[in-house]
Amino acid sequence: MHLLDTREAKLLYSFVKMPKILVKDFNLEYTLSCGQLFRASRVEDGYYVSVRDRIFRVRQSANHLEFQGVDKKFLAHYFALDEPYPTILKQIENDPHIRKAIKKYYGMRIVRQDPWECLISFLCSSAANIPKIKLNLEMLSKSFGKRIELNGFEWYSFPNPGELNHYEKIVQAKTGFRAKYLKAANDLVNEAFLRSLRNLSYPEAKKALKQIPGVGDKIADCILLFSLGFTEAFPIDTWIKKILQKLYFKNQVVSSQHLREFGLTYFGRYAGYAQQFLYMLARESR
Repeated sequence: MHLLDTREAKLLYSFVKMPKILVKDFNLEYTLSCGQLFRASRVEDGYYVSVRDRIFRVRQSANHLEFQGVDKKFLAHYFALDEPYPTILKQIENDPHIRKAIKKYYGMRIVRQDPWECLISFLCSSAANIPKIKLNLEMLSKSFGKRIELNGFEWYSFPNPGELNHYEKIVQAKTGFRAKYLKAANDLVNEAFLRSLRNLSYPEAKKALKQIPGVGDKIADCILLFSLGFTEAFPIDTWIKKILQKLYFKNQVVSSQHLREFGLTYFGRYAGYAQQFLYMLARESR
């Protein structure tokens, strides 16, 4: 994201009065900084977030969210404010470890991302850190998207399915070995396919996603959890593997498949929430 003129934008930022909604059991900072999405930038006392062809601005003041660029319905859906948060936590707080993580990061929610943007984002995440993922997505958006702006902040829309159609430009976005997977996803995936996954069971939806080149268990689970509402999905990455082995397996080496099965069995329907809390705890202790 690019700030057109710092002083001018600050004035715009300060004096534009924004609508607000009352929120409960929600922490904006934890939600946007827990590694589930990559097109959000902190500015002053809030964030600018890009979703496909729009930017919205959001900031939290105690139990209120102030926002601009979207309506209340979009905001409530995107941040999953309709989820029964206390019920979710009650179902996963099975031991002192997860209770510690919940207490520290209370209010973190799993957002409902755009599935296509989520797919491309996590294809870029393979063997990459968060700054690298953000760079790839920014460069892809600059190459294939259109300029969009809010309050003097300039960004680029996210390319739609079918628009990542130039392999060399994908490579120029510093995507490395991921370029071939991004191009394959562009050629094979459409919106109807992604929407249809919501009507499948978790195992069926995961199997369908894994037919896309470059999508394995971890990426499939991320897409299912962060964009399609499968809260039982339990992605296993390096951070989660380390903390699960440390806290639940006495530092024994355990396979990713076994850890996935453990997460789903132990935490149940909302295993994905437990995964995110433990992920935050793991990053804190690095």
